[in-house]
Amino acid sequence: MTNFLIRHFVPHAGETKDPSVRQRYGVLSGMTGIVCNAFLFALKFIIGTLTASVSITADAFNNLSDGLSSLVSVIGFRVSGKEADEEHPFGHGRTEYIAGLIVSFLILMVGVEFLQTSVDKILHPTETGFSWILMGILAASLLVKLWMGLFNRNLGQRIDSPVLTAVMRDSLNDVAATSLVIVGMIVGQYVSWPVDGYVGILLALFILWSGISSARDTLDPLLGQAADPQLAETLRALVMEAPSIVGVHDLIIHNYGAGRMLASLHAEVPGNGDIFAMHEEIDAAEKRVYQETGVILVIHMDPILIGDEKTDAIHEKACAVLQNLDSELKLHDLRVVDGKNRINVVFDLVVPYRYKNEELPALRREIQKRMEQIDPRYQTVIQIDRPM
Repeated sequence: MTNFLIRHFVPHAGETKDPSVRQRYGVLSGMTGIVCNAFLFALKFIIGTLTASVSITADAFNNLSDGLSSLVSVIGFRVSGKEADEEHPFGHGRTEYIAGLIVSFLILMVGVEFLQTSVDKILHPTETGFSWILMGILAASLLVKLWMGLFNRNLGQRIDSPVLTAVMRDSLNDVAATSLVIVGMIVGQYVSWPVDGYVGILLALFILWSGISSARDTLDPLLGQAADPQLAETLRALVMEAPSIVGVHDLIIHNYGAGRMLASLHAEVPGNGDIFAMHEEIDAAEKRVYQETGVILVIHMDPILIGDEKTDAIHEKACAVLQNLDSELKLHDLRVVDGKNRINVVFDLVVPYRYKNEELPALRREIQKRMEQIDPRYQTVIQIDRPM
């Protein structure tokens, strides 16, 4: 079924880096979600009304919120597919994440509402109707949700979409929730306490957990999460193919929506090299990265001394000091300014985020002290960096 829908509604489906193709995947997912969830809402609402079951009614409105979420995601994918303009030179790709955040809020609102309803059902219990035919209908709706979860997982993996991944997770949560409702309805026929209300509370907690998880997944790229390690390593490897580049650091990746990424990094090159030849290699590296990954990369050249014995010796001593302090401390861009009575040793220090800002002055002083113990002439000048 999934391949049938993709074949008929997503032309050029294999070109997933194309924003227009990505948009079609998102719209296909959203429209499928609207149709399926509207059907499930109507079905479960009728069953919940006939049986006076708060848990089934809660499950019905959970499907309604899923349908609204699908509508929001359709709008989000359509807007995110718009081309760049003067006011938005990097496109509208982040609209997809905003749509995902709205979806999360809708899910949370439904969860809170039915948590209150379920507590009221426990405090003021009413008799709940039961029918094996209705249980069979609920089981069929469970299979529909299971298919939707697998469907969205397939689409989400194809276009690497956090929104579709969140929709997939929500669908699988619904599978668990509906299973819980069915079990609760059956158990409720054999015990006197209000099972339906307690099952409703568990279902509401499922909904809330789903909303929080979805919000976290969509907030991270909006806030500026760390670069994907695999992508970062790919960029480094492609840049290091340039013969003159001996090292890279300070890689920063800006995400403006899937398929719209800008990046910058510093490339270390020999200070005595041919500047025109190296610039040509840098241009070629930027083009190579774009062709292979679709990331627009800007490279800043850092000239360093290559093969200078004194500089290499000081570099080795500084690295040893850092290793003795903490194996995760790294340095780059080491420069030596030699004088008669003092030697300025200047470098950038990469410090893990577990070091708080208030700890950095003490760390800097400790490194300076240890360098002076090696040679009193060493005046260490440290610029703090954080890993990207």
